[in-house]
Order: sequence, then C-alpha cells, then structure tokens
Amino acid sequence: MVDPRPTRARADTAAAGHRGNARARGPPGAGAVGTSHGAQGADVIAIAGEEGWWLALEDDYGRRRDEFVARVGDYCAPLSADHVGMPDAATAIRVFNGLRHHLPLLEALGANSPFRHGRDTGLASAREMTLRSWPRAGSPRAMADYEDFVRSTDRLTRVAEAPDYTFHWWKLRPHPRIGTVEIRVLDTQLSPRHTAALAAAVHALARYEAQAEPVEGPPEEILDEASFRAGRDGVEATLPDGQDRLRPVTELLEKTIALAMPAARELRCDAQLKDLRGLLADGGGAGIQRSHCRDGGVEAVLGALVDRAPA
Repeated sequence: MVDPRPTRARADTAAAGHRGNARARGPPGAGAVGTSHGAQGADVIAIAGEEGWWLALEDDYGRRRDEFVARVGDYCAPLSADHVGMPDAATAIRVFNGLRHHLPLLEALGANSPFRHGRDTGLASAREMTLRSWPRAGSPRAMADYEDFVRSTDRLTRVAEAPDYTFHWWKLRPHPRIGTVEIRVLDTQLSPRHTAALAAAVHALARYEAQAEPVEGPPEEILDEASFRAGRDGVEATLPDGQDRLRPVTELLEKTIALAMPAARELRCDAQLKDLRGLLADGGGAGIQRSHCRDGGVEAVLGALVDRAPA
C-alpha cells in the first residue's frame, strides 16, 4: 500500500520540546477507561500523531492550536485502535467499505465510558459524544477504489492544513503507511477478556468482508445516527439493520457472530468471538461500571477498575 502523498511539511519538530507536559501512551491500564471519572476538567490541547497522543496546557499550545487539533474541554480518554493487516490496497478498500456496516454494533458493544467529572452522563460512551466535536472525526463515506481514497484524502488534508492523513481521526480508515485498516470506535475495555472478544470480532469481520461480495453500505447520515444511538445506549441500543429497521443489539449480535464465525475459526479466535455474548450478558462495560456505582459511588467504580487491571 502506498502512502498518500503529504500536502505540507510535517509538524514543526521544535514543538517536541513542549510535549512533555503530559503524554498518554496507549492502551493504558483499565483505571483510565472511558473519560475522566473524578478529575475536574482542564483546558488542554490534544495533539495526535504517529507517536501517540500528547496533552498540553492551553498556555503552552494556544498559539499553535490551529495547526493541530481541536481545543477540548477535558481529557478525552483512550480508545482501542484496532489494526488489521491488509495484503494490498484494493483489499484494504474492500474491507474498509465492508466494515462500515458493522461500526454501530461494534461501538455499542464497546461502549465503556458512562462517567465524566465524577458524574453519570446518562450515556454509554461519553468519549464518543466528546469526539463528535472534533474535526475530521465520524464515519467517512464509502470509497470507490484506492485512488478515490488518495484523492479525497489529499483534498481534505490541504483544506484542513493538516500535516498528513494521520490527522484525519475517522472511526474507520485505511492506514497505508503501515498497511492496515484501522477501527477506532471502541472504548478501552475493563478486562483483557472483553478486549479479546472485540478484537476477535474486528478481525473476523475484516476477513469476512475481504472475501465476501461487496454490498452497498449505509449512507453517511444513517451511519451517523446509528453511531449516536450506539454511543448513547450501548448494549441496550436498537440499531438499524440493512433495511433500516431498528433491531436490538442482542439480535444483531447473533447474526453477526453467525456471519463472522467461519472466518473466526480460520483465525482461531472463535472462542473469543463467542465471548461477546458474555460481554452482552454482563451489561457491557458501561453497565458494569454503573453497577459498581450503585453499590458505592464513583469511588467504588475506581476501585473496581483498579482491581480488574492486569497486574
């Protein structure tokens, strides 16, 4: 896969000297799940690039924020970025287009950030709703072919005055620099078991879509609405199926497991794929966190997250 040509120089490396204020390496431990549980919001600038996410105080980066990313009101917490290796550019676009069908269900299953500043937001994924305020976020349209991706990426990069395409924070994107398709819709999970189940779904569905006949995907406005419903309600959501009929996550999950199971067996992750049923039965990550909150408040949530974190 060929890297889409850059349309401007990379960000000034002189800025690197200011990046040390706060650097978030991912994926962090489970204690950093979702959005900030107890801390008061600080005015920060979030900067993304190949080396990870950087945070700096407004005073440090205020003069440069237009060159980077959006100003945000608080630390927007970690997501799970899942990469699936691709053999060539044509397959990458085929998988990219196919996975658009599955984004809302994956987002609902992965929703795991109900709290913000010590309060229940009423959302299953406050992270998803926060990221809706960011530029070049959301779900991109389907691509006709790789050249279509290169042309559209080049145009957006120029208009955004961004260093390169890695500053497009789509929920799903081809990543030609490293030869993958990347899915960015999942909150960081509470346990390795939940993480493995979602990763198995991503990889099995990617393999399925690489081999299946292409089917026209949902238009952007339907996909955006489905994503909102997934972020709001998590595993309790009803989401549109291929005929725009609203179906519960439980029903859509069973159909998706059946669809992806042959590919999962080929990848030897069928046991992990089946574990999605356990995640759903647990109430999803957001449901688990809320159950701890009912028992002992936000402090109990934080304690449970620490207890679940790998040693």
